[in-house]
Amino acid sequence: MRTLPALCALVAALALAPAAPAAAQPERLTWSVTPARAEGPDARPRFEYTVEPGMRYDDHLAVRNLGGGELTVDLYAADAVNTDSGGFDLLARDEHSPTLGAWVTLTRQQVVVAPRSTAVVPFSLTVPDDAEPGDHVGGLVAAVTTGGQVRVERRVGARLYARVAGPVTPALRIDPPAAAYRGTLNPAGPGEVDVTWTAVNDGNIRVAVRPSVRVHGPFGLTEVSWTGDTLPELLPGNAVTLTRTLTGVWPLGPLTAHVEAEPVTSADQPLAGAVDPATAETTVWAVPWTALGALLLLSGTLTALWRVRRRTRALTASA
Repeated sequence: MRTLPALCALVAALALAPAAPAAAQPERLTWSVTPARAEGPDARPRFEYTVEPGMRYDDHLAVRNLGGGELTVDLYAADAVNTDSGGFDLLARDEHSPTLGAWVTLTRQQVVVAPRSTAVVPFSLTVPDDAEPGDHVGGLVAAVTTGGQVRVERRVGARLYARVAGPVTPALRIDPPAAAYRGTLNPAGPGEVDVTWTAVNDGNIRVAVRPSVRVHGPFGLTEVSWTGDTLPELLPGNAVTLTRTLTGVWPLGPLTAHVEAEPVTSADQPLAGAVDPATAETTVWAVPWTALGALLLLSGTLTALWRVRRRTRALTASA
């Protein structure tokens, strides 16, 4: 049996609960969850471990009641997932957690905390013998359920990261993107291109990803580009879908939309230059319909005027 390394720590409130203590009930119950030692909360920002298959690690979780009333919370562990937009979330209590949610054993599943007091709960992390190398991400949750016929669970949690020893294989993939061109009423003006693409983490470690997209006409003409803010954490096996509108795009017929997802870091370790970015592209046709319509209208008007003038000349000649 080994004690969990000091590497672990920060209470990071999950996407579905604010980082600050959660306000959960009309009685203004508020609480927080942090990593701890047996004596009480410590300074770790989150639980973070480097582990080996077949080993057990022991640690502590602190639940702090910040309110003036007695607090009863349910405790459980759950696997983490990315939301469609790349945010951090935990599986619901009734959803199956195949890794960390199943590896963690809490000594207590419910705890009653006196007003303005802290309860420390031991737990263990047992890594299966066949655990896959790489990052496994989840969280420890303290939840309060309220309501009558409609039950509402409010939860606060601390993130938990376990990197299982073994080969790490960072890998990103981009599914085929989609693009659509929108022109303007100005026949001499540029339009916009909407580009949607999905980046998938096919590797076994979490990565921070910098997205970018560029659109250009034939032979690279009139290129327009965009580089976004770095997405802080794309978890293994998860995906994020992005949509970007590029303006100032001229309708030059076939346009190429090129998207890229560059891995920047993993667990604060630089990856830029060490791992190839994921790329994909698609073609969208940008037809200047407004300009063509104006040209056809002008052509029709000139043709009509020519015919009227020709008929007038014919009538004058026969008179």
